[in-house]
Amino acid sequence: MKIYRFKHDLKAKVLASVEDDRHPINSDFHGESKINEWTVVNLETLKERRYIDFPDYHIGKPVVSKRVKEKMEEEGILASEVEFLPITNNDTELFLMNVTKILECVDYSRSDIGRFKDGSWARFNKLVFDPSKIPHGTCMFKIKETPGVQVFVTEKFKQWVEEHKFKGLNFSQVYDADFTEEMEAEQQRLYDAALEEIGRNKGQEYSYEEARELVDQGEAMASGPWKMQLNKHGQFVQGELLKDLSYQWMIPAYIPPVLLLKSWHKVKKSEI
Repeated sequence: MKIYRFKHDLKAKVLASVEDDRHPINSDFHGESKINEWTVVNLETLKERRYIDFPDYHIGKPVVSKRVKEKMEEEGILASEVEFLPITNNDTELFLMNVTKILECVDYSRSDIGRFKDGSWARFNKLVFDPSKIPHGTCMFKIKETPGVQVFVTEKFKQWVEEHKFKGLNFSQVYDADFTEEMEAEQQRLYDAALEEIGRNKGQEYSYEEARELVDQGEAMASGPWKMQLNKHGQFVQGELLKDLSYQWMIPAYIPPVLLLKSWHKVKKSEI
């Protein structure tokens, strides 16, 4: 079994936030039904991009086009896992998917847990699932620890999207049941070696502001696992080195404050 994060492609259309705090779209989505309190709301376009099957809205609140939703209903791909809440984007019908399937399926013995000073759960530094607690046939779900910010999908959903050639998602694998602890240890060794190589022979170091100016001049800059550069369209992108040694790229809506305090150095640009 393989599990992926529901993550958008950089080419997916981006929708703007709804300013009306009273509308249920701005409430917490923790698995409870919203349909009885729902009214259609219009979302403006924040960034017009090529892929429109899965427009990018808020994390934890996936959106689909009408044609994707109808195909899902026709084939029962997400039956009993989501409810479709109608929204619009100008004159286009869209649907926000409220994921109602919340599972308790984390393998705490293998996951790396970040905790507050009092010992309570704070975050997952490494997330490992217990596949025996994920019902057969599952396509999309959330976990009880992070229901408001994370949506996960299975290989079944990924294959369905790819078979229908729907565009707008970039599946980021977070779990593979066939990935043994020995394989995991070797992956970590290679990851640590890659970070060491990035930091070797840094040359001159720059503040974030200086590094950002150099990026606009065509340079690629790195700080540990973080990297920033312009893509082939001239857009500023920020990447994080993953354990498989690929970069997970995004066009950031904001810059995490921790990155503003880091020192940066020049590196070779990625082809993106």
